[in-house]
Amino acid sequence: MHIGAAIYPGLIGIALLLPGLSALGQGLPPATAATTTTADPVAELELPPPPVVAPVLYAYATLASTSSVESTCWQVLIPEREYLVRQNNAKPWLLRNAVPLIGAAMGGITGGFLLKRHATAAVYKRWAVPVILGSAGGGFVLGPGGVTGAVIGGAIGDKLGKQKIAITVASMAGGALAGKALWEMVFPPAVPPEPSDDPEGDIPVEVFLRDKTCGTRLQTAHSQSVYRVGYRFNDEERVAELPYDPGEALLVSAGGDITGPARKRLD
Repeated sequence: MHIGAAIYPGLIGIALLLPGLSALGQGLPPATAATTTTADPVAELELPPPPVVAPVLYAYATLASTSSVESTCWQVLIPEREYLVRQNNAKPWLLRNAVPLIGAAMGGITGGFLLKRHATAAVYKRWAVPVILGSAGGGFVLGPGGVTGAVIGGAIGDKLGKQKIAITVASMAGGALAGKALWEMVFPPAVPPEPSDDPEGDIPVEVFLRDKTCGTRLQTAHSQSVYRVGYRFNDEERVAELPYDPGEALLVSAGGDITGPARKRLD
C-alpha cells in the first residue's frame, strides 16, 4: 500500500507533463540542412557585342614613292662604229694621229728632197717652205702608204715619160691613191668609214656591241600599297587607310574600330 501510494502520484505527474512536451515540440521550427551557394564567375562576365558589318562605299590603292638621284653604271647596246669611235677618242692625241703624222713627215721630206733635186738653188730657196708644208699636208691626208705610192709612181712616170712634168705628176697622183688604198687594205683604220646615206644603195649590216655607260639616274622606290577606303558605319560615312583590299564590307566593332574584312558578299 505504501509503495503504490508513492508510485501513483509520480505516474500522474508524468502523464500531465507529456501533453506540454508535445505542444512545446510542435512550436519549434523544423530543422533545416545547412547549404552554401557560390557565384559563377563565367555568368558574371559581360560579353562584348559582336562586330557590325559595314558596307564599303569605295576603295582605291595608293602608292607612296621616293625618288633620289644616284651615280650608277648600266649596260647598253651601241653600234660597232660608235664603240670604235669612243675607243679611238679615248687614246692620246699623238697615238690617235700617229699614222697621219708619219705620213706628214714623209710627205714633207719627200717634197723638199724632190724640189732640191730638180730645182735650182734660187727656186729651192724661194719655194722650199711652201713645198715642204704642202707636201706635209698631203702626207697627213694620204698617210705613209699614199706618200710611198706617190714616190714610186713619180719615179716610174719620170722614167717612162722621159722627165716630162705632166706625166710625172700624173704618175705621182695615181701612185698616191693606189698606195693609200693598199695601206688601208693591209692596215684597216681604227674607225671604219661612215655608211652611205644613199637610199638606193646597199644597206650595211649593223653590228651592236655591249658597252657600259655611267652617269646619274633618277632612282624611284615604291612602298607597299595602301588602300583608301570609305565605308558607312552607324549611318555615318567614314574613311580609313588599310594595308589590304577591304572587299565589299568590313567588320567594325561597337567602338568604331575596324577588325578586318567581312569576307562575304553583300547582295
